[in-house]
Amino acid sequence: MEEHKPGWTYGHSEALNQDFAFRKDNNGGLELYTEDKTHYTWQEIRNIQKHNAPIPLQVHLIKKVFNGVLLK
Repeated sequence: MEEHKPGWTYGHSEALNQDFAFRKDNNGGLELYTEDKTHYTWQEIRNIQKHNAPIPLQVHLIKKVFNGVLLK
């Protein structure tokens, strides 16, 4: 990723083989951006956590290409 910015927390996803950054949004929820600049909302993060498994790379790539939203 680029330089670390204040207010963001950084990590690495083994499943995506990418770094990511997240922070609280204005509503108190989380927002996350991956290294390839794919944006995940708090609701999407919660939906991923419900399945208790990392997001498959194929799903991430489809979301990125189509600028999609991950639903339940």
